[in-house]
Amino acid sequence: MVVMFITVHFLSNAAVEYDIQKDLRKSLRENAKNIALVNGELKVDEDFQYSDSEISYLVVNAKNRTFLGSYPDGLEADAEEFRQVFRVTECVSINGGKYYVRDSWVGESKGAYFVRGIIKKEDADSPYRTMKWLSYLSIVSAVVLILSCEMVLSKKISKELEKMCRTAESIGFHRNMSQRMESDSQFLEIAILAQANNRMLDCMEQTFQMQEQFTSDVAHELRTPVAVVMAQCQYAEGKVDSVEEFKEVMDVVYRQSKKINDIITHLLDFSRLDQGGAQISAETLDLVEIAESVCMEWEEKALGKVRFRLNLMEAVSKGDIGLIFIVIQNLVSNAVKFSRPNGLIEVETGKEGKEAYVKVKDYGVGIKEEDLPRVFRRFYKCDKSRNAEGFGLGLALSEKIAIQHGGRLLAESEFGEWSEFTLLLPAAE
Repeated sequence: MVVMFITVHFLSNAAVEYDIQKDLRKSLRENAKNIALVNGELKVDEDFQYSDSEISYLVVNAKNRTFLGSYPDGLEADAEEFRQVFRVTECVSINGGKYYVRDSWVGESKGAYFVRGIIKKEDADSPYRTMKWLSYLSIVSAVVLILSCEMVLSKKISKELEKMCRTAESIGFHRNMSQRMESDSQFLEIAILAQANNRMLDCMEQTFQMQEQFTSDVAHELRTPVAVVMAQCQYAEGKVDSVEEFKEVMDVVYRQSKKINDIITHLLDFSRLDQGGAQISAETLDLVEIAESVCMEWEEKALGKVRFRLNLMEAVSKGDIGLIFIVIQNLVSNAVKFSRPNGLIEVETGKEGKEAYVKVKDYGVGIKEEDLPRVFRRFYKCDKSRNAEGFGLGLALSEKIAIQHGGRLLAESEFGEWSEFTLLLPAAE
């Protein structure tokens, strides 16, 4: 506000002085038209004005003596300050007062007579000074109004923010993620902030729900093998009488322990990928060689229960061979697991645009349409009874590896007919 006052003060003074000089120059020029010099004689028209709006007009001869009109009160005609011709408007100080003076020659000959206009600065400033003080008052009023509006608006905004803060504190204290921040404010920014916080709370609630579901799934998957191991140990302690029975018990314990170890291994792999702890090398990946190796391995394990049809075209990428091997291994093992007896599994590799791909398609039980978007969730099984083999971690881990390599993992299926999974990776030369 101080800067505004200073700026207005200096600009208004400059503008007022310029305006006064402009009016004096214009009025003097118009009034001088009413005087003419004819054959050396001065002719004064009846329209000539000797005073107009605080301006005094005089006709002065070459010797600076007043011929017509008179100076304003308090000025001497022979004052030293007036013994010159004022070709431009000048401010002259006389007897403690300031006056604006300007001269205009009569006729074309500059030396006989000229018309002089003179006005007291105080009289000329009077209307402008009133306007200036009104401007100051307007500025003060505007600033007061703005400050008042800001105080009212700040109170309303603070009230809305305090309400949102209380909601956030309540969510943190009661751990109730279902609460949301309500905003009936007319301020768009506050409403946008509330919506952004609610979207964040939606994501957090979903994350907590997934975490709770994940904990429940881990407990469920580990409970069964642990229970089996405990039961076999109790049985071996009291009822095993022969070496054969002991071997059978140990075989069951080994299988269940291996299952527990597989679950823990998968979870550790997830943890390393989530936290960026897994070092992903930039090796050249020959997807044809990897796919062929996996298919040969599973063809031997299947013992003729499934048939493989390979269509392996050139497909090269960059990444970690071990991790990509896990992905293709999971896709092929799932295809074998869910194929019908003597079923066909098609494996295809190639390149589309800037991506190399590996497609694995089986003609087995397929996946229901409502289950398809959830097949990449951890511990998710399409078989709700959870009696199917596996832990529901393979596809989730495979998708995580694909994403870490800058790729994607896609799933398509027709329930009861076929399923196809496609690994897409950035292609390399």
